[in-house]
Amino acid sequence: MTEMLAALLGALVGGLMAAGVGAWQTGKVLKHETEMAATERQEAERVDEERRQSQAADQLIAALADYVTVDRDDKDRAPLFVRMMATQDVHRDRDRRASALMQAGASYAHALPAQVRERWDTLVWLVRFNISEQDKRPEADRRRDHIDLLNYAEYVRRSLYAISEDYPMPPQYPAPDVRREERKPWGYQPEGRNEPDLTDWQLSSRLVGEVTFNTGERRWYGPNGVVEDLPPKVPEES
Repeated sequence: MTEMLAALLGALVGGLMAAGVGAWQTGKVLKHETEMAATERQEAERVDEERRQSQAADQLIAALADYVTVDRDDKDRAPLFVRMMATQDVHRDRDRRASALMQAGASYAHALPAQVRERWDTLVWLVRFNISEQDKRPEADRRRDHIDLLNYAEYVRRSLYAISEDYPMPPQYPAPDVRREERKPWGYQPEGRNEPDLTDWQLSSRLVGEVTFNTGERRWYGPNGVVEDLPPKVPEES
């Protein structure tokens, strides 16, 4: 009887140990599967977030290109960006392009990374500042404002392009100080100042850049209203 009881007790203990080991192994497998599922979900969310940011950047690059591209033969284009003495059609065109840029920002800027969204918001502030009346602002300051605005727009474009094409992100720089007394435009031959060096863009034809849309369509946005439509990229043969 004692031997039978011992055998029964041993079988019971063995069963409990086997069940415990099985439960431990099952829990370990479930934990591993749960962690794998969480990792896969996080990776999918990261890829989706990067896709949304890239699409938003593409749309804003195009909007920025439309804003800085003007179809004018007159070499003095400052009134097209800054409120200065000009004919009514120039005022209307400036305000129309500024409004379109702000609408694009309202639609897409929220999807940008915080750092680039801050740069976009600063650009919008500069646009608003330059289309405001400012009756007492000297014309010399307004003409510097014009170049400051275009240079900062190029800085923002390069920031957007870094998102769209996975290029290095331009460092963080303070925006142009509209209250400064210095005549040198922001971003032009900084000479150690805390500004990007956009001198090469200052002296170039100011091509705004290439935009690739989800459809595969590519466009080069340039000065003087020139927009060159390019064929879709053909995948390289392996």
